[in-house]
Amino acid sequence: MKRILVIRGISAYDVLGRAADEICEGFRKCGYQVDMIGATDPGADDRFIECLEHRDQYAFYFSIQAILWNLESENLPELAEMKRVGWIVDDPVYHQKRIWGSLGTNARLLMVRDSHAAQLREEFSKFERVETLYHGGFLPEGWVPYHKKDITLFFPGTYKPLRDSESRIDAIPGVFGTIAKQVMPRIVGEHLASSWTEEVRNYLREIGFEYSEDEFFAMQKVLEPLDQYQRDYMRQSIIETLLTNGLKVAVVGAGWDAYDGAGRENLEILSSEGVDITEVIKLMQRSRIVINNTNILDGMHERIFTAMLAGAVCVTNEYTLLSKLLVPEKEIVTFPLNRLEELPLQIKDLLEHEERAAEIAEAGYQKALAHHTWQHRGEQIVKWMEDGGDFQYE
Repeated sequence: MKRILVIRGISAYDVLGRAADEICEGFRKCGYQVDMIGATDPGADDRFIECLEHRDQYAFYFSIQAILWNLESENLPELAEMKRVGWIVDDPVYHQKRIWGSLGTNARLLMVRDSHAAQLREEFSKFERVETLYHGGFLPEGWVPYHKKDITLFFPGTYKPLRDSESRIDAIPGVFGTIAKQVMPRIVGEHLASSWTEEVRNYLREIGFEYSEDEFFAMQKVLEPLDQYQRDYMRQSIIETLLTNGLKVAVVGAGWDAYDGAGRENLEILSSEGVDITEVIKLMQRSRIVINNTNILDGMHERIFTAMLAGAVCVTNEYTLLSKLLVPEKEIVTFPLNRLEELPLQIKDLLEHEERAAEIAEAGYQKALAHHTWQHRGEQIVKWMEDGGDFQYE
């Protein structure tokens, strides 16, 4: 039987661990045996070395976040003799050591954003291929009919006061701190839908600041607090708009006990600590509407598909990629970030027209089930490795 070697990494709330488990189910569905090593298991290093000694028995080695790729140029050159797929499921600036440290031979990189894939494809010719594969969603156990869901409006995610990210921007030294402060007003308020990286480029162009793509990639890591600032601003603006319009919002995630904004009386904190992804999925199953926000305009977040797979209506800010994968107002509901006053009206309309909301939830569930589970992503990876074709989402 064909075999795939997998390292299961660790992450906050076990999101990536569970994703790896479900991706492996996709591998198995395609007829492969999966040999999985837990990164923190006793003897994991020895077991991995043993597998490398028998690397000819594996079709390829897979890991989320390209685990151990940085060791190819140090003490694991054998790894470069093995076909491998590394799926970077967030910003590559956080994984520079693994991306730079890889020899690239026999290696294929997957990104979750089109812009990241294009950037790395241009920057690193050493990799066999660099492509985009969007997040999948978690399929829950059991089913809660829409009319029996007991949470009206749910937002899963952490809360950080704006002063935290503002302080991080204040701490950026020298000219980069000046750049960050100039870009701040360009990515909030009526400009909330703007990409922070594009606004950095626009500002640098305006002041005649020249840079190479290598330099811009490094610059993004220094200016990363802008990303956090925009996401924090977006999250607070969305939730505050709902609360101040009389809508009760149930939340789960670290930091919500520190929320002191307007409408606090309508905030229902189910947990102010981090909650395991399995528990979040159960809460989504109990929810009629799940709110999502993102400043990623050329990728998808697992929360969107997981909410749909839980049988909830997913309500998220609109952006171009969504309409390529989903049908707005039929499978998902979207709102404009530059007109947040419309969001409470949309939520109230869904609550007043329950049958219509249930139809959207069902259509979203069917679309996500057919094309956007993590297991389906595993099947797509196998097909990509076998025939090299482009990823299809229909």
